[in-house]
Parts: sequence; structure tokens; C-alpha cells
Amino acid sequence: MHTYIHTHTYRSANNNTSSKNKRDTSRDRERVPPKTARRQLSPSIGNTPKLYSDVVAGHDRKKFQLTLRSKGTHTPDEIKNLLKEKVNLIEIKVGIQSLKPIRDGRVIIEVGSKKEMELLEEGIRESCGEELEINIQKLRNPRLVILNIPSEITMENIKETLTQQNTEIDIKEGCFEPKFSYKTKRGTRNPVAEVDSETRKKLQPIRVKLGWTICRVDDYVSVKRCYRCSRFNHNHR
Repeated sequence: MHTYIHTHTYRSANNNTSSKNKRDTSRDRERVPPKTARRQLSPSIGNTPKLYSDVVAGHDRKKFQLTLRSKGTHTPDEIKNLLKEKVNLIEIKVGIQSLKPIRDGRVIIEVGSKKEMELLEEGIRESCGEELEINIQKLRNPRLVILNIPSEITMENIKETLTQQNTEIDIKEGCFEPKFSYKTKRGTRNPVAEVDSETRKKLQPIRVKLGWTICRVDDYVSVKRCYRCSRFNHNHR
């Protein structure tokens, strides 16, 4: 009889302890916020996955590049051999950072500074100007999107309307060029315009007046991304 009571008491104590631990565990789970998985992208080089923040970070370095295209039938490999034969980088005091072909048949060269780019362009033009077409890559102007413009504003009159109704901004001629517009799921229209850096600084932090509506202005960023491999700057094909 004593053994039964002792065993029963021991089991009851264990059950109470177990249920208490379960209750504590559930409470602890409520206290601890859920872990959020960091967004990862497929690696561009090697097998190490990269975070989205790692891919985006570090792209503010200015690049100095020029592209070469053959005026005849030279292949990218022949263009590279022609450069090595006729252009002496030691004499023009230029050190290249990369030299690679592009799918469309051009060759792209990257150097470390604007001065080196100008020296390289001059050297290639003097030695291979009759055989190669040289093009210096320029930075694109920023694009802005004006959100939820009224229906009476069109791509033809938005520039004039913006200039006349927002005289305090002082938008100069040729610094605001409408490109296209798109509709949202709610049926609102958002025009996109190409501007220079100074006009962007004036427009981006404020709201502009268009007709009887005050519209918000934001940066327009369009990123090409492959839906198969999730990498950037190319599509599936």
C-alpha cells in the first residue's frame, strides 16, 4: 500500500512537472520573436550563396570604360590581338583593369581613372582608328517617377505643367525629359522622366503640383532579373 502511494505520488509529480515544462515552453516560445530568414540569392561566382545586401552594396564605385567595335569583320579575339600588337600601354602610361569580349562582338576595356581612359582612347585612335570604332561609356541620367497624376495631365503637357505650376523649383530647359508612363493595378498613371542630377535633388524630396493634385516624386529603378536563376542583368533567354 505504501509502495503504491509512493509510486502514484511520484508519477503525479512527474506529470505536473512535465505539464509545467510544457506550459513554460509554450510561454517561452511566445516571448521569443520568430526568426526571419535573410534573403539569399544564387551565387554569381562559386558555390557560396550571396545575400541581397551583399549584391547591392559596393556598387557606388565609378567605372571608366570604353568599348571597341570593328569597322570591318574583326572578331573580339582579333580585336584583342590587334590592340596588343599596336597599342603600347607602357608608353601611354595606362594600366587596364579588365579586357573582355561582349556577345554582340564588341570588346570592353575598363581602366582606373578618367585620365587613363582619355590616354587609352587617344592611343587606340592613333594606332587603330581606321580599323576600330571607339565609344566611351557614359553614366546614365537618373529617372524619376511621378505618382498618381491626374487624368488631364498627359506626356505631352506634363513638362509644361510642371514648370509653370512649380516655379520655385526652377527646372531648366532640357533637364526634364518625359520618357513613358505606366498604369498600376488601381488604374492610376505614373509617368517616368529622365532628369539630371541637380533636377533630381530638387524634385525627389518634395511633392509637385500638377493640375488640382499634389503628387509625390520618387526614384524610378528598374532591375532586369532572370526568373530561372534569380541573377541580375539578364533575362531567361
